[in-house]
Amino acid sequence: MKAFFPTICLMFLTIFNVQAQTNTSAATPNPFPTISTLTTWASFNSQQKFDIAIRAVGFKFEVKEPGDGSTAYTYIRKVVVNEVNFTDRIVYRITNTNSASIISLVTASTDLVSLYTPQLSTFKNNNCKTEMSKDKNTTCSCYESENFAIDLCDERVKLTMGDGNKYFVSVAKK
Repeated sequence: MKAFFPTICLMFLTIFNVQAQTNTSAATPNPFPTISTLTTWASFNSQQKFDIAIRAVGFKFEVKEPGDGSTAYTYIRKVVVNEVNFTDRIVYRITNTNSASIISLVTASTDLVSLYTPQLSTFKNNNCKTEMSKDKNTTCSCYESENFAIDLCDERVKLTMGDGNKYFVSVAKK
């Protein structure tokens, strides 16, 4: 009887320890900003404010590209989803007069179409006239509100090891 109680305790400890290890090894979620967050960031019209906000979701500054009339700031983050490595990119382009900005998010790690389409139910659906939507391998949906234009695309990319998806969302402040 003396060995029975410690054996039962050991069994419970083993069961709970295995369960705890199983839960911690589960795939971590790959959070992306909501449409509401993206429109808020596009309204900043300030790279400094955007820089603070984007770092909070795991992106790190990569490169600044000055251009005619605007400057683009690219941020990246490395993620692992189902033991596959991905690089997510987000570009914040702001006019040199700080009057408008565009946020573009590109990933293959998460289906952005399924993620963002329900969030765009209050936006007006328009015909897409973007360059990306003219590609026969790309499916785009374009949305508009009073202050923003949003393009949501699913690009079918033929990779050397099979088919892949590259998802793209662009939020432009009008």
